[in-house]
Amino acid sequence: MCTCIAEIKTSYTKVRKQTAGVVLQYFDADEYLDQINVVKRELVIVINETNSLVELVRSHFTEFDTQESEELLAYSAPILILMDHLNEKLTGSPLYPGLKSTVEEYCNSMSAFQELCNDIQVWNIDLPRDKEFQESCEQLNHIA
Repeated sequence: MCTCIAEIKTSYTKVRKQTAGVVLQYFDADEYLDQINVVKRELVIVINETNSLVELVRSHFTEFDTQESEELLAYSAPILILMDHLNEKLTGSPLYPGLKSTVEEYCNSMSAFQELCNDIQVWNIDLPRDKEFQESCEQLNHIA
């Protein structure tokens, strides 16, 4: 059982709120540079929060039991939906040319988060339930 689950849940909430806040931004060509700066600043916050969350979860990855892993994936699902929505909104925006490098950074952090979610599913949920995998682990333990 991971003792840091409350801290991790708080980090998930931050990422969800920051991503949702940027999704709500009005993307218009008026006041182009001002809007780019506003969106870029908020997007950088989302990127930093997402990267911090990924790092935090990775640092405690082996401590999660199956229930905690399922709970973290439940927290992840709405974030992944928001992230996809935000990415579509950003790439379709008239502001995109001014945000391109920041959007690429965002895509990298989004990919890292998606990979983390996949790893949680595979390593902390699927494999512990796989009898063949468990038998192989037992055989390896007997050899060592």
